[in-house]
Amino acid sequence: MSNNVTFCPTCGRKSVDYKHSINKTLISGLARLNAVGGRARLDSLGLDNTIFNNFQKLQYFRLAIPTHDNCEWQITNEGIWFLQGRVQIPRYVITRNATVIRTSPEQIFITQVKDCVKYKIEWQAQAKQPGLFD
Repeated sequence: MSNNVTFCPTCGRKSVDYKHSINKTLISGLARLNAVGGRARLDSLGLDNTIFNNFQKLQYFRLAIPTHDNCEWQITNEGIWFLQGRVQIPRYVITRNATVIRTSPEQIFITQVKDCVKYKIEWQAQAKQPGLFD
């Protein structure tokens, strides 16, 4: 799918539709957040640049959300359950101006994410540890 680009006829502002897929990088960040209790500042998680710069995409899948003061991130129940292999999420989402405008009709479990099967057991073990919502 190519990015859909539109321009506002009044102000000329450009809007682009972006497709975001759940992937090993995003799941690594989610697992790290879960491992420290489910709530933390990103700079305290020791994330590499790729994970750090893409972490905010987890909110498009409702797996993690920024706290009200935006200094910390918090894993959601759906994020914990996804790590545990208990729920499915959309394979991809389409965003415009950082807002989800469409989700994939196809739903997937963590075990169906490319290159994640070898990490499944480790993430599920971490996700079963008592956390913020227990």
